[in-house]
Amino acid sequence: MSSDSFERIQVGDEAELTHTITAHDVDEFARLTGDDNPLHMDSKFAQTTSLRQRVVHGMLTASFISTMIGTKLPGKGALWYEQSLKFLRPVRIGQTILVRAKVLHKSLAQRLLVLSTDVLDQDGNTVVSGEAKVKLMEPERPLAPEGAPEKGAIIVTGASRGIGAATARALATAGHPVTVNHRDSQAQAQALVDEIVAAGGRAIVVQADVRQRQDMERLATATVEAFGSLFGVVNNASPPISTALFHETEWATVLDQFEAQVGGAFHLSQAALPFMLAGNSGCIINITSIAAEDVPPAQQCGYVVAKSALNGLTRALAVELGPKNIRVNAVAAGMTHTDFIAGFPEKAKMVAKMQTPLRRLAQAGDIAEVVAFLASDAARHVHGQTIRVCGGSVMA
Repeated sequence: MSSDSFERIQVGDEAELTHTITAHDVDEFARLTGDDNPLHMDSKFAQTTSLRQRVVHGMLTASFISTMIGTKLPGKGALWYEQSLKFLRPVRIGQTILVRAKVLHKSLAQRLLVLSTDVLDQDGNTVVSGEAKVKLMEPERPLAPEGAPEKGAIIVTGASRGIGAATARALATAGHPVTVNHRDSQAQAQALVDEIVAAGGRAIVVQADVRQRQDMERLATATVEAFGSLFGVVNNASPPISTALFHETEWATVLDQFEAQVGGAFHLSQAALPFMLAGNSGCIINITSIAAEDVPPAQQCGYVVAKSALNGLTRALAVELGPKNIRVNAVAAGMTHTDFIAGFPEKAKMVAKMQTPLRRLAQAGDIAEVVAFLASDAARHVHGQTIRVCGGSVMA
């Protein structure tokens, strides 16, 4: 049974089957189980009891509940792991039984169903009643072979340069159509798209401000219109870092970081969610920072607060969206050679380098390759994690 088939099952759904019990059924059941009780097997003995006729084994009658579960409701892939039974009336050879099941409860997250299970005789009398618990086994997802269908489209915010541009390149190289988002860098964004297309990839440019919910809705819609679907988002956009002592920091500075990084991720993930649900899969990857890990850098209050909140949003979404087959992870970057840190003092960069066990700062491609991994099928069981790409400057 596929995930789609399981999702279509609803509380209240019913199914039934019929079977006429024959002497051959009884004989075969006795041979298989060793239950040769004369009540079931010896007509003369049965005549000496109040039953007067051979009685079909109760578990033979109930075994058709297994037939129901394995072939009709829920069907293929069902594991029947718990059953209560009450045997209310005897069944005779030659009688036709009706087996009926009804869905009482469904757990999408655990792929579990609770069913009422009843067996009726040909006169409509209930002969067996009970309740079953069934788990739908999900088949292993095969690795995509060569020549597999094109991978799903991914939006990268703040993708005109730096980590965002490197991420768009890496995702396009991996086969994903890419939407390159920017706020006010049209020329750089278009140059990146031209580069991706020239290399055989698919990409579009969409100008949109991550602070504006309507822009994020437009960004998601434009991606689906261009590529037919939307598989994932990489929330990378970030304003420049302003450094200041706490008592000199304006709340507006903190809010600017928060609205762009947390608000942007919130709005785009929400806008993209209906399209991911329609495809029954997806990924959300948030670009955070080791600044929100361990001891944060001084005089960067707004940036640290925003990245810390983005980590929290990652975990919150992972809990809620995991059961819907949407993976949510974060990549925490260390100090990285991009325009983002161009204004940092050279001494600060040197100190960061020497405090890193690998003795180098990250390149944008180091971050991008990890993002591409998290978007791939190779990371299909990586969820709710923050992957640190920092050369070992933070270890857990």
